[in-house]
Amino acid sequence: MGNIIEELYYGNLRPEENIVPQDAEYRELNKKVTMYIERFQSKLSKQDFQDLEQMMDLIDQVHSSYSAACFVKGFKTGAMVMVEVGTKVE
Repeated sequence: MGNIIEELYYGNLRPEENIVPQDAEYRELNKKVTMYIERFQSKLSKQDFQDLEQMMDLIDQVHSSYSAACFVKGFKTGAMVMVEVGTKVE
């Protein structure tokens, strides 16, 4: 990665693409979600399953918006900490 400001400008800084939780709970939850999706796919009509997929996509969009807001808030808080740390104390 080159200059971080240029990387930001060109949209090359995408930390969410590199996040892969390593804890066992995440992997277990992912397996359970897959199991439920497969179960619903076998039980529901094609249209009902498509509706379910659309709902899950909307939930993903909501979660993504929330995650982005958390990231921004955390980044701003971190920047304020850095400013405070760098400020001369009298």
